[in-house]
Amino acid sequence: MIKPPYDSLSLSLVLPFVALGFVVSALLSLITFALVAHYEERAIERMLQVEMDSFRNRLARNPDALPPSTTELSGHFLPIPEFRFLAPAEPGQQRIERVLQGDRDYTVLLADVDGKPYALIYERTYVDAILGNLALYLQLGTGLMTLFSFLLGTYLARRVVRPIGKLLGEVSEKTARANLLAGPPLTFSPADYPNNEIGRLVLGLDQFALRLHGFLERESYFAADVSHELRTPVAIIRGTAEVLIEYPNLPDVIQQRLRTIHRQAVRMGQILDAMLHLAREGGEEGDPACAIAEVIYDAVADCSFSLAGRPVRISVEVLERAILPVERSMAYVVVSNILRNACSYTREGVIAVRLDGHHLEIVDSGIGIPEDRFPALFKRLDKGEESTGFGLGLSIVSRVAERLGWTVDIQSRSGMGTRVSITFPEQSGNNFSK
Repeated sequence: MIKPPYDSLSLSLVLPFVALGFVVSALLSLITFALVAHYEERAIERMLQVEMDSFRNRLARNPDALPPSTTELSGHFLPIPEFRFLAPAEPGQQRIERVLQGDRDYTVLLADVDGKPYALIYERTYVDAILGNLALYLQLGTGLMTLFSFLLGTYLARRVVRPIGKLLGEVSEKTARANLLAGPPLTFSPADYPNNEIGRLVLGLDQFALRLHGFLERESYFAADVSHELRTPVAIIRGTAEVLIEYPNLPDVIQQRLRTIHRQAVRMGQILDAMLHLAREGGEEGDPACAIAEVIYDAVADCSFSLAGRPVRISVEVLERAILPVERSMAYVVVSNILRNACSYTREGVIAVRLDGHHLEIVDSGIGIPEDRFPALFKRLDKGEESTGFGLGLSIVSRVAERLGWTVDIQSRSGMGTRVSITFPEQSGNNFSK
């Protein structure tokens, strides 16, 4: 499974601040520039109109009055040599044009003065330079506002995330203990955190940790107590059966029943050991070693009585006798549960068990597993329609295999039998013999 990329909480808080600062400042800059440019344009048009009316009034009082002539504003009767492309306005009308001549920009008011086409030309190079500077300043302001938003967002994000990082470090440190039940319960102090949602989170986490510790403690005590209390009667049953088996002159039927009792007592002892190991939080203690072939033979012997009266045969093929660094009882639980399932669902045919150095296969010719059961196959209390058990076998197999590092693969089709493949990991502690 591909691990999703890390989603930084700090970055998630900073980015909205930066985006908001940039959008707001850029929008304000655009509005400011548009308003200034609009009112500047209206001012130029108003100034040209005033100058046009002033010239007409002066011309009405003095036919020899000269048009305005300054460095920025000048009036001319058409045609003008420098602006031959200007078309006169319609009689009685006037219009304003923007004209680019060389590297200079002009605003021209065209009208009819005293029956002659007239143009009032305003050089707007200075105005355009002012607008260009304004645009540059607004861009710098947008950049500074974005930078300020980034700094403010970073500061606030650090203040928000710092307690969470502290809590994460505290949780990692406390949960790193090899055994969570050793020592005092995991506790967190809400007083060390801000009195806000994070403080309430720590308070809830502290209460949950105490409840979880109590649950783990009760479960651990239950597993240990049950295992301890059942070991004594199981040992007594096993010892009594061993004594009675050696008792002479017992009928063969009673001898068979005693051997069955003895074998099941041994099996129950192994299951108790496996459940106790599974309940422990840490790894295996000591240096365990298990001859997996012997486990298979014991599991086959324990399951054989359930096939009485059915034309089913169990064949065992051992290519390599692997010695695995695992507890024998846990290996027995995995093999016996899978083998008992094969015996339960096989009405006739062969159950083939094949072992090599790193794999164990159990193939049966039974009724198979419907495809719709595969998603919940290893869940607790999940069982087939024809099962008489409680739906715990494959769940236990999954948990034990995960603890041992084994890989369990099940291939099956309804009516076509089932193939269970167990793969043992490559370990330096494995030994093999023919």
